[in-house]
Amino acid sequence: MKLKTIEDIKRKESYLYYRNDYMASAVFEYGKEPKEEKIPIDITIEKTALGEVKVSITINGHINYPMLNAIKVLKDKVLKMQSEGIFN
Repeated sequence: MKLKTIEDIKRKESYLYYRNDYMASAVFEYGKEPKEEKIPIDITIEKTALGEVKVSITINGHINYPMLNAIKVLKDKVLKMQSEGIFN
């Protein structure tokens, strides 16, 4: 399984200045003959009082891959995208 991209990113309204919520779609690619699977996800990026960034991912559907591994890959990608300024 490979995370191809996170697309269709839409920011949800949040009344907390230290927390941003997003809806998006994750596109995974898997198998010998690459098949794509598009799954809706919810992303929460929260900054703690100490300046740390915490990412929470909720997968809203069924995927053909172990859930914990997919969440870890998604968190890494979101942190990278956040450092590039996409999630601001």
